[in-house]
Amino acid sequence: MEHESESASLSVPRPDDPEVSVVVPVGRADALLGVQLRALAGQRFDRRFEVVLACNSADAREQEAIEAATVEAGVGRVVRAWDVRSAAYARNEGAAAARAPVLAFCDGDDIAEPGWLAAIVDALEPGTAIGGHLDEDSLSVPGQENWRPPATPGVLPTFMGHPYLVSANMACWRDDFVATGGFDLSLVRCEDIAFGFALSRLGVELRYCADAVVAYRHREGLRSMLEQHYLYGQGMAQVLARIGLPDGEGGTGAGLSALKPNGQKVDQWSVPQVLRKGALGVGRVVGTAQEKVAARRSGGVR
Repeated sequence: MEHESESASLSVPRPDDPEVSVVVPVGRADALLGVQLRALAGQRFDRRFEVVLACNSADAREQEAIEAATVEAGVGRVVRAWDVRSAAYARNEGAAAARAPVLAFCDGDDIAEPGWLAAIVDALEPGTAIGGHLDEDSLSVPGQENWRPPATPGVLPTFMGHPYLVSANMACWRDDFVATGGFDLSLVRCEDIAFGFALSRLGVELRYCADAVVAYRHREGLRSMLEQHYLYGQGMAQVLARIGLPDGEGGTGAGLSALKPNGQKVDQWSVPQVLRKGALGVGRVVGTAQEKVAARRSGGVR
């Protein structure tokens, strides 16, 4: 297999001077990836763009399958991104290999609507970054409709009152991405929250574009959701303790501020919703305790 960083080109045609680079982290090749690649190939977008697949699997068979998927769909080039097993790492490597001044991000197991790229790029102005709408209905798992609050409830999601971009549907200027340092690999989760906060500190305005729609695929099963939200809770505690909010609150251990409720709006409560909220809370408590212990050991907080 040939990679952009190692050789000239793959067999899939690509623009010589793209205006937009679409970065897609990919951990494995499956039917879902093929669907997303065909969706990206079919974008109603009249400017030059490239699709950069950041391969996050060290398995040679997966690498070959991912390359074959790009050939079949007629879109995409594959770049090496498997030294660290992490979607955040893959996004960073994909952004580093991108050749356009504008970066758009989506995931390999979702489906970008035909007008997604045009809408999110048209909404992007100097000094801004854009978060699109996640359609959680089209690919919903039957019976799980009321398990989670909406990811993009008609506005950008917020954490502790501050907006952020969801990495599955966002766009920004490459220079701004580089200035933030990209996604923080030290966090167990919530690197998109940290990234949004870093943009805000740079003075970048975070905006929501309702017309930039990606059909979003949630994990199946209660256990999977609870494990995921427990890690989200840990990640939230890490963000507050290590980075703090854009207005300066938190940081250096964060203390009790790390346990403040986020105030997500829930339209209809259910048993899975309560369990999800509990898993998130436990994760924040555990994460806060871990951060305080680490800070004491390093001499930060006593």
